[in-house]
Amino acid sequence: MVLRGKLVLPDFEVKFVKWDAEKLKNEIINILVGFENISCELANNEQEIALNIYADMLSLLYKAPMIISHAPYKSSGYYISTAYEYFFTYVILRHLKKIDVNNDLEEILSILEDGRKVLKELFSYVNTLRDIYEALLNTPSDTRPGYNFTSLASHLQLSSILVWLVQQSSVDLNYLRIAALLHDIGKLILPERHVTGSSEILDKVIERSQCLKSYLSRVKEIVEGHHSNLNTILTIADRLAASADRLSKVVEFGLNKENLSIKECYSSKVNSYECIEKHGEKEYSEASKILYKYVLASLQNIEKTIKEEADAKFFEYLKISDDILKATSSFKNEDQKEDEKKKPIGYLAYIDFPGIQKFITNFPNLRDMSFASLLVDFLTTVYSFMLLDNEFSKRGKSRIPAEALLSGYGGHSFIVIRSDITNEDNKEEFIRNIIVNNRELEKLDLKLNVKVVEFAYDNYVRNYNEIWDSIISKQYDRYLVNYTENVYSLGLHRVCDNCGIRPAVDTDENQYLCDRCYLIRKLSKKRGFYARVNSQYMLQNGKTIHSYEFAKKYFGDEYQEYAMEFIAGNKSKEDNKYISLIKADGNRAGFIFKTCATFSDYVDRSFRLDYGIKKAFYETINELAEENEDLASRILSGVLYLGGDDIMILAPSIVAVPFSVTLFSKAEEYTGFTFKVGIISVKPDHPIQFAYRAVNELMESSKIARANKSSLACMVFSSTLATDNVILTEINRYKRKGGDNLMVVSNDLSDVRELLELLKVVLSNSSTSEPNFFKIISNIYNEDNKELVRDSLRPLENLVSYAESNLGTSKYFLGTLAYIITRKAKTEDNYERELINLLLKNLSEKEWNIPLYDYYFIVKSLRVGVGGY
Repeated sequence: MVLRGKLVLPDFEVKFVKWDAEKLKNEIINILVGFENISCELANNEQEIALNIYADMLSLLYKAPMIISHAPYKSSGYYISTAYEYFFTYVILRHLKKIDVNNDLEEILSILEDGRKVLKELFSYVNTLRDIYEALLNTPSDTRPGYNFTSLASHLQLSSILVWLVQQSSVDLNYLRIAALLHDIGKLILPERHVTGSSEILDKVIERSQCLKSYLSRVKEIVEGHHSNLNTILTIADRLAASADRLSKVVEFGLNKENLSIKECYSSKVNSYECIEKHGEKEYSEASKILYKYVLASLQNIEKTIKEEADAKFFEYLKISDDILKATSSFKNEDQKEDEKKKPIGYLAYIDFPGIQKFITNFPNLRDMSFASLLVDFLTTVYSFMLLDNEFSKRGKSRIPAEALLSGYGGHSFIVIRSDITNEDNKEEFIRNIIVNNRELEKLDLKLNVKVVEFAYDNYVRNYNEIWDSIISKQYDRYLVNYTENVYSLGLHRVCDNCGIRPAVDTDENQYLCDRCYLIRKLSKKRGFYARVNSQYMLQNGKTIHSYEFAKKYFGDEYQEYAMEFIAGNKSKEDNKYISLIKADGNRAGFIFKTCATFSDYVDRSFRLDYGIKKAFYETINELAEENEDLASRILSGVLYLGGDDIMILAPSIVAVPFSVTLFSKAEEYTGFTFKVGIISVKPDHPIQFAYRAVNELMESSKIARANKSSLACMVFSSTLATDNVILTEINRYKRKGGDNLMVVSNDLSDVRELLELLKVVLSNSSTSEPNFFKIISNIYNEDNKELVRDSLRPLENLVSYAESNLGTSKYFLGTLAYIITRKAKTEDNYERELINLLLKNLSEKEWNIPLYDYYFIVKSLRVGVGGY
């Protein structure tokens, strides 16, 4: 096995490549052949059309996090539950039929949903993409330290984009894109002879080709010659993509400055793989880390970021010595001197949905809110891409390639556009206006924030820092006062029952609605929650979960009207279990992205985050489903959104905390990010938009400011209306500035895990604890065992009752502490004694904080999840 590893960030660890190369090779061949056969069938074997479809299908390999949902599923209808499936449906369907972007939004959604049925076979490959994508993400595009922080996935994707960007003066040839996407694929299976490896894969694909044999043979010729000295389009693009990542002058300087013995492996006279093998894993890892610091230190403004921003102290890769910063000062901006730049060949559009939370919480029921959440990503990714693609196609040369969507989740996206989209001088404003001046957005009373900046030149690709600084410099309009006013009504009209702002123009379900709210209501009836509950989710063990079966079993044909009750875990219309809202966000994500060395570094971190979250969720839901498919079906139906570092899930209260602890422990491992998590439990009839704002506020309050750790806060509301202001009031009631607190709020996730471990003993109702907490929860849920959960809560209720009786007095903290210690001395119950030990675990001379109310709410969330409260 060849020694090679990728420096993963922000973890700042080298992860070595170890997998079955032969198995992976067969998987790659099978999926390439499968995609080719689908392309030919869709195109009725018309080669040009099939080629165009195939090029876009191959981008699936590099955009797997976008197309892979939180759980693979088979839709029972033709409705789609994620924005990204709309995207991939569009990029393929556009080659088969004209899609008029001037249609209204409802018509566009329907066209794409009809197309989803045609592409059903394509989406059946989604589950098999996981192995290939993980290999692409974890394989360095260049094995040598200093260059190994960029993955093969981002390098091949950037190469393909650049192939498209440099073809402005010629006819666009999509077989060149295919060659770019596959030219280094052999590095996955035969790194020391990767051209041979790529060629062997293509040989097998050509043998089984249905209609693209001649084109694929041409692709193979180009791949085999991409390291030649000839200036072909692919070699130009490959060198340009590599130069953006390698910064070879800086790496060479670092090797010499640190006098690293591994520098002998960079000579063209030696076999670098054999040489690296000789130096071993430890030296390889150390060299990778120190050389990355040289690369990062050479960037403009990084020294200011390291020395002035407080978050820098949490990340090892930013602990760069003054000697390195000083030594690399001469490299700053060397690659982007103004006199060396030529005209841009490509621009980058940053599309942002301002006021996401306000928009989503504008809708008071789960069904509408669920669709509004999907619509946010649809508009910023799919619809914006469609508008730009439609304009570009008017040039008559080609379409915008699928890989040009570099990122798209959390209400914003990055899309690359070629500069020949217009002949106008002010290309940036032209591109911006394509999206901003859109009729459908005006109908929704929405205005997307669009910033367009230069992305690439024929000799240079800008790094992420440069691009983000340019975007920020264009954000001045955020701080300008907008004096324009919208006149919604010229007379006295009934106001919309939903938003309370616009005049009502139509009715639906006994409500008077304005244009926007009526449209959302109309579109949500078969989308959002409806699409999720009517999907069959595929598990790792080969089984499927059909949420509809459980919803229909308990609520009959009226299940849509009981969405909150169903997700809460209720087994009848009279049941009274609570529902939990789980809101989570990555800690310091903006800062982590801001400190990327190159744009490929950004793409790697961004896609790894998105993929890692989805992988963590899928593994966790499988663990729960192994014990209780009923509970798992409720959570699958309650995923409001899950992408990037932004997560919002509705779940049965009984399982919300253990599910979150498992999910975010895995997510931290798979992404390198830490997370802040807020959970509130409320009755199913609680107004969802207020609960949404409340859990968002609790999540923000849960962040551990002094450390880069994952944290969790939990609260339960029985009679009080949960709002963001109520959350702050409740926190201030129990938590004081300066310490002496009986509520921590920002509980370390590891401490919550310890509490759950302790609860296993009492909840398993035996002398030995059941190791699987989901199995314990399943037993309690199946039997509605209220007494067992009540017993686990009783010691905390006793302590909280004493604290409440002294709230506002001088005895509040110290008196309660004395009472807790007294209870520990007197009790004969082992569970209560260990519980008190946990409460007092983190008491120190510096910090007098006891998570009494935190643990009370966590256990109470289990109690109200059983019902009968």
